[in-house]
Amino acid sequence: MKIFFLLNPSDPRRLASHQKLATQIARRHGWDHRFGAVDRQHPDTTEHLIRQMIEDGCSRLVVLGGDGTLHRVLNELQRLNRLSSMEIAVVPGGTCNDFARTLRLRRKRPAAAFELACTGKTRAMDLAWANHQLFFNNAGFGRQLDLPPASAGNEPKKRPRALKTLRSFCPISLRARWDQGTVMGTFFMALVCNNPFFSGGLYFSKAIRANDGLLDVFLLPAMPKWKLVSLLLKGRLGRPVSTRQMVSLRVREIEFEAQNDLWPQEDGEPCRGSVRRIRYAIASEKAMIVVPAKSKSICF
Repeated sequence: MKIFFLLNPSDPRRLASHQKLATQIARRHGWDHRFGAVDRQHPDTTEHLIRQMIEDGCSRLVVLGGDGTLHRVLNELQRLNRLSSMEIAVVPGGTCNDFARTLRLRRKRPAAAFELACTGKTRAMDLAWANHQLFFNNAGFGRQLDLPPASAGNEPKKRPRALKTLRSFCPISLRARWDQGTVMGTFFMALVCNNPFFSGGLYFSKAIRANDGLLDVFLLPAMPKWKLVSLLLKGRLGRPVSTRQMVSLRVREIEFEAQNDLWPQEDGEPCRGSVRRIRYAIASEKAMIVVPAKSKSICF
């Protein structure tokens, strides 16, 4: 049995300690292990390591990083037609780690995450398309910044300050269409969720499931900015970010159209460019994710 550890911690100083811990746990459970560390200074490092892993004949991939690292991994596996055959485990080591939060894995407890990665069983998880990009956690749009497209590299991106982010929200006139209806209105944000958490632990609902064949869509209506601030503060205190005026949908596919530019993002990755129309849909492909034994109680 061969296992590959793809290491991309947000704190590079912990790289050696992570590798030592992974080696100890992998050997204890009989894995023939390989390592690859992402070089943030060079483009396409993640994709190169995945191809190396496949050439080495590894059957399980452990991704140590954040949601963005896992996003790149899944899209590359899809391009190589290896999604269905690769077992994927997660060790939280990024900035937000929202998907790891869904699995109840903590960044401060890497040993528990590595133990699960080497011993856990897999379950199929839904994936979804945002136009031509796969995402696994959530996708959407709202900030109206004139952002440059994301580079193909792995360099760290600075997270915008909260007040700057709030100022960037502008009302968007949208038309949303799905198989059972249409809605038109002015909104600050649209979020399409396959898992509950976003932006470091915020959530609209903890009842979102990753294998129900549906996407949970939330349209946050335009409102005074002070109300938006209070909603986000409530979210930071662990309460759901919700309002009675919010539009909530559960769909397999939905399309948004706007007269002005939209700047969509997937799984916390930087925006790749503006669009006027975007389609979100459950993908036919699924990812085989290593999950805790009591996964039924944690959104799987």
